[in-house]
Amino acid sequence: MRLGIINGEGSGMTDQTRAADRLVDSLIMAGTDTVFSLSGNQIMSIYDAAIGKPLRIVHARHEGGAVYMADGYSRASGKVGVALVTAAPGFTNALGPLYPVMQSQTPLLLLSGDSPTNRDSMGAFQEFDQSLTTRGLVKESWRCTNPERLPLDIAGGIRMAQSGRPGPVHIALPEDMLNETTAPADTNALEFNAELSPLSQADLHAILSMLDNASNPLIITGPSLSETCQPGLTRKAQDALQIPVITMQSPRGLNDPALGDLRSILKAADQIVLIDKDVDFTLGFGDEQVMPCERIAMVAAEADSIARASNLISGRLEWGCLGDPVSALNALIEANTVKGPKAWMESVTAATRKRPPHPKEGETATAPAILNAMNAVITEMETPPILIIDGGEFGQWSQSILPTEQMHINGLSGAIGGSIPQAVGAAMANPGRRVIALLGDGTAGFHFMEIEIARKYNLPITFIIGNDYRWGAEVEIQKRQFGANRMEGCMLDATTRYDRMASAVGAKGVMAEDTASFVKALTASFNGRKPVVINTIIEGLPAPTF
Repeated sequence: MRLGIINGEGSGMTDQTRAADRLVDSLIMAGTDTVFSLSGNQIMSIYDAAIGKPLRIVHARHEGGAVYMADGYSRASGKVGVALVTAAPGFTNALGPLYPVMQSQTPLLLLSGDSPTNRDSMGAFQEFDQSLTTRGLVKESWRCTNPERLPLDIAGGIRMAQSGRPGPVHIALPEDMLNETTAPADTNALEFNAELSPLSQADLHAILSMLDNASNPLIITGPSLSETCQPGLTRKAQDALQIPVITMQSPRGLNDPALGDLRSILKAADQIVLIDKDVDFTLGFGDEQVMPCERIAMVAAEADSIARASNLISGRLEWGCLGDPVSALNALIEANTVKGPKAWMESVTAATRKRPPHPKEGETATAPAILNAMNAVITEMETPPILIIDGGEFGQWSQSILPTEQMHINGLSGAIGGSIPQAVGAAMANPGRRVIALLGDGTAGFHFMEIEIARKYNLPITFIIGNDYRWGAEVEIQKRQFGANRMEGCMLDATTRYDRMASAVGAKGVMAEDTASFVKALTASFNGRKPVVINTIIEGLPAPTF
């Protein structure tokens, strides 16, 4: 069927048709069913080409929201998320989320309209060097200059986004290229699947030999091997190897409340294998006071990761090699020659389950109080909800208390503000399934209007805004570094009513001023498909830490 679509069978296309139609057919052939977009002059031919095709264009209210929607869709579906924006200002509006997406290792394809090639260097409307601008924000960026090759460009972008360390890829689409008529693509030349780089036998043998001689072995992975990205894979590895596998994907690093007492684990580990996990700030830059282990191996998707590790942990990096992270972990599983000590596994499991103490609740509800109440509610649900956790203090409390199996967090970038559109994308990828987004009141202001999109599509999303009338993380920095009397410029107030704002865009808004009213609102939000915003008043607290 897909081959028929791309060759024009059953679609009304002739052998000669617009490149825009070939682009849409290539996306469909890749398995793409949803594109998140904001319209504009240069990309309207793509909108036209999608009419009558099995490709849904979800129109966001901001280009950054469209990219975050594609991010949430990808994370919750396992597919490559696709965002489509127009040229220059539309393109630059889309740039903000790319750094967080890159750090979260989400496979994503950003398509952007561009000024026509036949007007290059003539001051065309919205002429702008897009690929130069995206340098450092994406895995690769290029401009389509041959409409005949556009299907190959799409296939290459999707393949590259998934290969090695996943991440965003950008393709600029000049308006004249999209409107050119082209011949049918050679479907045999279109390869959309990720390119795998399996470990060599020498590399596999070296890593297995190191682990086999360990008393307290540990495997640490990057975000691309998280439970939500590769469901069940790290659990399978732990069961097969009897070696603890820890995935690090939070900007809190060693203080990630979802990982328990990670510091004590790192100090006790005698041999560590890093699978596409950089030695960076999250690991204390490999400092011996943090990670005293003398024997470390690294499998990395990028040579730069090995070079950095060699500099930071010089003399302790026993083995470094290139390899695809999924293939590498599967190779260790399939080898089945290593079994870690049972007592060590039990010790690490106990340490990862530890959580910082919770403060007592006063007259105003606290984040831990409402989240513990929420946890009791969702653990009784027949189908667990997908949790989208934003950054900030409220997000950190959420990571500390709620189940991590279906949790998507803001990622290593530390960026805030993506959770509302990410929740929209996740809900689009999982029709009918409950999605719960947890965010702070400062964060809510970034993309609040995307709640209109959730209402428009009747998405079953509960948005929980932990409202402490402040930019919590920044207030805590001010208090800690400069004193309690220096908390200026980072305060919000009670006048802004997020529940009423939700009602204004057609969603349901509820105000919750204590734990009991919060639980009532949360439970009620699960009835029906209308998105609900719970404006939850809480006491401002610092993020949990040991």
